[in-house]
Amino acid sequence: MFDDLSSIIREKIVVEDNKVHIVKTQDVSKILEANRRQARDDPKMNGDAKFRFVGRIPLVLAEQWSLECKCGLGTKEYTAFVKKKLKDSNYAYLRVHKW
Repeated sequence: MFDDLSSIIREKIVVEDNKVHIVKTQDVSKILEANRRQARDDPKMNGDAKFRFVGRIPLVLAEQWSLECKCGLGTKEYTAFVKKKLKDSNYAYLRVHKW
């Protein structure tokens, strides 16, 4: 059902004003295309159960959200934060299921 969704995460170290910054980038085009395809082709597969597949979040974005909410990936607090983000129309491209 899914193609290979892996993508390379690139890290670049930037030194600016005596501070070191690590900039991460990821090509997420395969992930976003898979979300669009699944939302279009398999809407019944997404279900209405308490636990259902709602989308895919690229790792670099998941890490950024973890830093924003100051919670570790996979914690209850992080899950609540992600649910709120995914309900936001700005992140609709990550969803395959609507709330």
